[in-house]
Amino acid sequence: MQQFNKTTYSEKVAHLIKQRIRSGKLRGGDSIGEAAMAEECGISRAPVREALHHLEAEGLLMSHPKRGKCVTILTPEKIRANYELSAILESEAAVLVAEEMPPKVQERLASIMEEMRKAVAAGGSYEEHAELGTQFHETILSFSDNALLRSLASRFSRVISKYLLYQEWRTIYTPQELYDRHSRIYEALCSRDPERIRKAIRAHYAESVERLACFCDRQKPARRRKGDAHFPTE
Repeated sequence: MQQFNKTTYSEKVAHLIKQRIRSGKLRGGDSIGEAAMAEECGISRAPVREALHHLEAEGLLMSHPKRGKCVTILTPEKIRANYELSAILESEAAVLVAEEMPPKVQERLASIMEEMRKAVAAGGSYEEHAELGTQFHETILSFSDNALLRSLASRFSRVISKYLLYQEWRTIYTPQELYDRHSRIYEALCSRDPERIRKAIRAHYAESVERLACFCDRQKPARRRKGDAHFPTE
């Protein structure tokens, strides 16, 4: 039985569920019951309920008419909608940053690109490349004065790439491809051409949509509960 610090019950439960989604132990459509989670963690159901509501607000969980709270079931349309929103918001933030590119922004982005190049040459781990990619996008967004834009721009795609399809995401790009993808955005930013920036960032996200959409049909089917009606195939 897992024991948690009393002051952080809800946060700890949310973290546990997120890590299980990230590792692939929980997949799209898998139910998460309050009672079972509370018993496993040795706590009451109230903080578990709070954690589930928080994760649903993040987009990691959804309410299903038969399964209750379950891991979000992705469809190509849902992936496309989320990534299109991220692309629109980030591209507009990038255009504003590029208008008067602060030296520290360009220096930081150039430094990340150099770290990516070195990681490719050294055969760095996927996690290293993924973290550098995250830093690249966060650097662009961090210089926007609009806090809501910063939050939403990363949220829509992050829950998919960092959690819901993390195991699949690891397989869709080689380290060199990851470097090239971000290099195209960096070059567009350095050009300070608004339309080139928008095109580069939106193409970046659109390509991810096409590669990720094929994994939707491979999500683990729901487990059949004992006593459920079932009919054998002929």
